[in-house]
Amino acid sequence: MSGDNYEQDKYRRKRLIGNVIAACVVVAFYFMLRNSRSVAAAWDHVSTVFQPIFIGFVMAFLMNPFMVFFEKRFEKIFNKIIKTKATAQKANRTLSTVLSLIVLCGIAVFIIRAIVPNLISTIIYLANNIEDQIAAVLDWCNQITKGNYKDVLMKAKDNNIGDIVDQGLKLLNQYVDWDKSFMVSTITSSVISVGRFVVGIIIGMFVSVYVLISKETFKAQAKKLICGIFAPKYSNIILEISRKSAEIFYGFIIGKILDSVIIGFICYFGCLIMDMPYPVLVSTIVGVTNFVPVFGPYIGAVPTVAIIFLTEPMKGIYFLIFVLVLQQIDGNLIGPKILGDSTGVSSFWVVFAVVTGAGFYGVWGMVVAVPIVAVIYYIGGRFASYLVARRQLSTNTEDYLLLDHIDLETNELIEHESEKTKSKKKSLFSRLIKKNK
Repeated sequence: MSGDNYEQDKYRRKRLIGNVIAACVVVAFYFMLRNSRSVAAAWDHVSTVFQPIFIGFVMAFLMNPFMVFFEKRFEKIFNKIIKTKATAQKANRTLSTVLSLIVLCGIAVFIIRAIVPNLISTIIYLANNIEDQIAAVLDWCNQITKGNYKDVLMKAKDNNIGDIVDQGLKLLNQYVDWDKSFMVSTITSSVISVGRFVVGIIIGMFVSVYVLISKETFKAQAKKLICGIFAPKYSNIILEISRKSAEIFYGFIIGKILDSVIIGFICYFGCLIMDMPYPVLVSTIVGVTNFVPVFGPYIGAVPTVAIIFLTEPMKGIYFLIFVLVLQQIDGNLIGPKILGDSTGVSSFWVVFAVVTGAGFYGVWGMVVAVPIVAVIYYIGGRFASYLVARRQLSTNTEDYLLLDHIDLETNELIEHESEKTKSKKKSLFSRLIKKNK
């Protein structure tokens, strides 16, 4: 077989394999659409089964910075005590992993003990005094408007909020069948879900320890499998994409956690300085919602401003201004310093990721979707560069900004000429013709 026939045969095989893979993807996608409920139920079952493993990987992800910190500090000590290097590294890794787990659990317990009781007491107080607070707000509105809307405001004040709640419950009872068996099954399933989650956390602790102790082994096994399945050229691409994906996820998640904690503390001390009510509750909401990209700050601003406004209306307005200023500082100073360009995607793709992730997986989807889209964006960019490089074209994206067409003879990128440039060339050409005449 000649060289040309061999290359053609090789191209046909590749094309056939590509067509088969594409057909399989189309058939699988069609099957998922036709059986969406069954697929969703199967996915929920698989998610439930693997929940402890997933929790363990998340904990290991959060514990890794602490483990690296301890490991560096204890390295010299273990090398002096234990003569065998492999044994010293293993002992150092085990102790560092256990300490990182203790630190993570300690942080979680501290946050729960410091915040949860305060949150519960604040929510109970708001629930017990909501009528008086709404009445005070209506009086303040009447005072601000100088009595121009007194009749409307006083009528709203006379409507007892308890009566409104009762009317809402009566309306709800017309459309909802409160069957006792349904209520019992709902409560039972909720208790089982909570219990399963607690058990998942306990199992996840052990999984996280095992993952961190053997993380280099897992990496080596994965790399070995990739190199065995794919040719060296494609193995290098997959390994590079894997490293980039880990870098994006690690930089974004850890950076976002640190950014949210800083914003929460700044908000707390700001509330103390301005003597705002419920500083712990408000700061917790602002810090937690700040973890959601783009829309998080605005999601957190709505309930916090409403809570403070119900207690002291003017302070509610001041807090709204404070939150807007704080989010601008975070978006333009604190966030970029911590996160840098960890995702490498534009604002449009961040918004696209948040909206899409929220539609599929709710709050967790809003958080995880950004690094996922960043990885897909990176892969798409590499693939586009590979395709244009095969055609011997420039791989620099900026060279395509003013692209008009590709010269078929020289294979060069020809820029688009503006109307001003065209008119200049036309006038110059006409002057040359007149001069020649």
